[in-house]
Amino acid sequence: MLTKNEDKIMFAVYSACKEKSCALLSPDDILTMAGVRGVVSYDALDKILEALEYDDYFDLILSDRRGEKVYCITLHEKGQGYKRQKTIVKRNLEFKLAIAVGGALVSFVIGLILKAIFT
Repeated sequence: MLTKNEDKIMFAVYSACKEKSCALLSPDDILTMAGVRGVVSYDALDKILEALEYDDYFDLILSDRRGEKVYCITLHEKGQGYKRQKTIVKRNLEFKLAIAVGGALVSFVIGLILKAIFT
């Protein structure tokens, strides 16, 4: 399970790489696309990207373009299935919530029936 900032950054990387499976991105590009500019520092971004690379979402290669730091990111299978995994987690959460609400309603109705029988 990814943290909130990891999820936003992974979504930004996935969005940039989904058509070609690889992309050249600057730290500013990633922070802007993720919508975490000012919330996540450049050092924190490096740590998050290294953690995502360690979790095998993508390969990360640092490069230099005219003095500017650039990441060469190539998605792995886990990274390419990121959107599908997110959809599955959401669907499972909705199912569990529906089961909990259904169970609560059934127990409420049974309670009303028992109350009517014994009073």
